[in-house]
Amino acid sequence: MKRFLAVFLVLGLFLMSAAGCAKSAGQQPTAPSVSAPQKITVYARAGIYFNTLKAVAPEFTKDTGIQVDVVEIGRDGYQDKVSTQLIGKNSAVDVVLILSNYMGQFGGGGQLEALDAYFGKGLAPQDWDINNFVPAAAKSVQYKGKTYAVPMDVSTMFLFYRKDLIPNPPQTWEEYRDVAKQFTKSVNPKSPTEFGATFQGKRQETQPKEWYNYFWSMGGEFFDANMNPTVNSDAGIKALTYIVDNYRTHKIYPPDITTYEFSEVQSAFQNGKVAMAVEWNPAYPNIASKDKSPQVYDKFAIDLVPGVKGPDGQIYRTPFMHTWTLAINSASRQKEAAFKFITWVTSKSHAKDYALSGGIPAVVDVLKDPEVQAKRPEFPMILKSFQIAKVEPDLPEYPMIHQYLSEAITLALAGEKTPKQALDDANAKIKTLLEQRGYYKK
Repeated sequence: MKRFLAVFLVLGLFLMSAAGCAKSAGQQPTAPSVSAPQKITVYARAGIYFNTLKAVAPEFTKDTGIQVDVVEIGRDGYQDKVSTQLIGKNSAVDVVLILSNYMGQFGGGGQLEALDAYFGKGLAPQDWDINNFVPAAAKSVQYKGKTYAVPMDVSTMFLFYRKDLIPNPPQTWEEYRDVAKQFTKSVNPKSPTEFGATFQGKRQETQPKEWYNYFWSMGGEFFDANMNPTVNSDAGIKALTYIVDNYRTHKIYPPDITTYEFSEVQSAFQNGKVAMAVEWNPAYPNIASKDKSPQVYDKFAIDLVPGVKGPDGQIYRTPFMHTWTLAINSASRQKEAAFKFITWVTSKSHAKDYALSGGIPAVVDVLKDPEVQAKRPEFPMILKSFQIAKVEPDLPEYPMIHQYLSEAITLALAGEKTPKQALDDANAKIKTLLEQRGYYKK
């Protein structure tokens, strides 16, 4: 009995000592810990981008064990929401879907993670490579020699037209106006469509981007060799005058185009309201759908946007293009997991799945894939457009420049300023902005 008590006392003293040590170290006895699975949060704009990323997330989790929460954000205000999170260094979001023209602002500003250091770590799938992408798209995610995102979806603009009404699509902007007049009831009462054409006139993301198609093809450039803005050049004024005259004088556009963006233009064409439209290529699958576009699904075709005939007889046209990209928030605490996700989604195999589900991946081999082209007949025209397309200036100040141009186009459409006055004012604002940012040496 004495021996048993001695052992009991020794054991008791040992337990008390162990508890005291834990207490002195500020620790409390806990159950064995289990590692929480990695989880990343992705912001995506409503529509095909959100739908696709949401659909592939479970497969990515199955392959990698990394959970993905894809958060849907509406089209209106999307960029403002993303900008707020990035500028606020909010670590709650890891990956953002963002337009390529923000690389200068947020890449140069430190809000987006530079990806170059991750390329050699073996984190990307074997069939992923930055050289897989359309060259213009790959370049668009770089700023000052660093890569800040990976291209996910590329967009350009086509000429959509009613092939049952217009056997030969217009090749120049003059022809475009002439054909549009034929299919505008106020000009031709026998027209089967109410208006010949339309314009994305809503003061927001797309409005200046449609104007660029006209501006560039007419010889316009944003800046001269010394970085002086030149949006009010003869070409700029001619391009904006052309649009304003179509709207206010010739009335070949619907009167409410100042509320039109992608969806409204698509709807006007689907419903037989207009005979032609300069529209984003993502509209093609919807317009080609018998269920979504019963009036026109088998009565339309696409072509390159019109241009200007040069002295040599060639048509000079310059479609606009931009890239929706996947970028990593520099404040993320799950950067390697985020990098795995953005390269997995944009790898060749998964980019093909994305294309077959309705997206337009930036991967050249997928765009050229015969199986994909059989289901996406617009892809050859997309590749053709990319050969001559241009993108916005690679400047941190571009978002502000975009706002100045949108204001100018809006005022000119409303008749509050002439195209020249509107662009003169925009040009002066751009010049002042760049002066304040130190672009010009005194």
